[in-house]
Amino acid sequence: MPATPRAQHRFGRLNVRQRLFVTTLGLLVLCAGALVSVVLWSFERFYLASADTDLGARTHAIAQTAGDLLEQGDLVRLRVLVERYGAPDDIALRVIAPDGRLLATSQHEPAEHAIVWPAVPGMAEALAGRAVTGIAPGLVDVQDRIYHAVPIVRGDRQLGVVRMSRSLAQLQAHTRATVVSVLAALAVILAVGAGFVAWFARGLAWPIQQMRDFAVALGRGEFGTRLAIARPDELGDLAAELNRMAERLTALEGERRSFLANASHELRTPVSNLHVTLQALDGGAGDDPELRTRFLRTAVDETTRLRTLIQDLLDLGHLEAGSTRLACVDSPLRAVLERATRAVEGRALDRGVSLVVDLDEELTVSIDPERIAQALLCVLDNALKFSPRGGVIEVVARRRGHRVEVVVRDQGPGIADTDRPHVFEQFYTADPARRRGGSGLGLAIARRIVDAHGGTIHVGASRAAAPPSSSPCRSPRRSRYEPVPRDMPRGDPDYRDPLGHGAHEKTCPRGHAMILAALGSRGPPGPRPG
Repeated sequence: MPATPRAQHRFGRLNVRQRLFVTTLGLLVLCAGALVSVVLWSFERFYLASADTDLGARTHAIAQTAGDLLEQGDLVRLRVLVERYGAPDDIALRVIAPDGRLLATSQHEPAEHAIVWPAVPGMAEALAGRAVTGIAPGLVDVQDRIYHAVPIVRGDRQLGVVRMSRSLAQLQAHTRATVVSVLAALAVILAVGAGFVAWFARGLAWPIQQMRDFAVALGRGEFGTRLAIARPDELGDLAAELNRMAERLTALEGERRSFLANASHELRTPVSNLHVTLQALDGGAGDDPELRTRFLRTAVDETTRLRTLIQDLLDLGHLEAGSTRLACVDSPLRAVLERATRAVEGRALDRGVSLVVDLDEELTVSIDPERIAQALLCVLDNALKFSPRGGVIEVVARRRGHRVEVVVRDQGPGIADTDRPHVFEQFYTADPARRRGGSGLGLAIARRIVDAHGGTIHVGASRAAAPPSSSPCRSPRRSRYEPVPRDMPRGDPDYRDPLGHGAHEKTCPRGHAMILAALGSRGPPGPRPG
């Protein structure tokens, strides 16, 4: 029968602990009740079967002896036999003649004509020559009795019927005593089980309630608390994941606030400069042609800076939101690298910086060429800002097993160890004064693009400063990269580092390498058709 809406509503108002207690205890009672019912039913069936087997064996034995006495015509000894074996109060033993007369009985019967023996249960079948057994009310009382009726046959003659019955009152008394004992034991078991279920429900519900309160606190923006739940099960794993989520939310909240502050600052600076410039022009500075030209150039520069910043913010927002879809195709890596270097070639010439692209083989990678070119452009733009006049920026691509590693190396002042963990953060710059320009978003965009490709990007170690020397730094050779054993010392004349520098070449002061690693490689292209 389905539960009523009111019962469902009441159950729905229970907390987790109460639900666990009610559900588990209900299942325990149901299982225990079913088990007790099966045990009692099995006990009753076993006792009844045992009584039936014993009564049947005794009835057949008496029928054998009674047949011998009837053949001899000795009714006196027959009555003695019946009275002896029918002596117990719960036993009724009778011998009936084929014509329905009562020959011997162990009971004090009413007048003979008061009982029609052929109509007694089991007698008709026995008089017809078939042994029969069953349960029927007693002839004197109304208690149920189990009986056996066995015909007495000698040759082809039927001498009579032996009917032996036994009261089931003793069986019923034993059953009642067993039921009382089992119910008492069941009550003790249920009491102990209820205590265990309450303890179990509390132990299981407590961490759930703690995690619920913790989640509510997170929803209110309270990220400072942590769950102190250490369990070697799924609840412990869930608590650990919630703690990690809280730590991540704390970090994201800090990043959000920092982003808002930095974005406001970055937007305010060009807007303020533009506002001051326009105010100056409106105040009469435009009357001077030289001032007007300079102020207009400043306005154009600030507008360009503002447009670049807004575009970077849009790109970063799309990448952060995951709304940018990658159009990955098998692309020649050389074409992507050359496209990115051509984009900064003009500025590099103005600064007197050389660009070198070095690939040890024709590599084909599964990438979105537009996005990877954008990431390389961000890294090259950063390298160009920090490269000294006359410096060299190297772009080197190498195969690493089934992956490809692209290294962008410059000869700038290097990156301090304290700054390296933060170079890919939004608006971060190692130059607080921003004398070299930029919004601090380029490397953050590059990291998001590389991450979207399933790759990694990191800053390599700065090279140690060389001893003072008047010799200029040599440009790297464009020879193919030749891997060397890991145990070959750097002092060996044949040593060649991954960027193609021999051991005899001097390294430029400091500098750093930006490494875009683990892009999926498709291997070199096959031979082109003739």
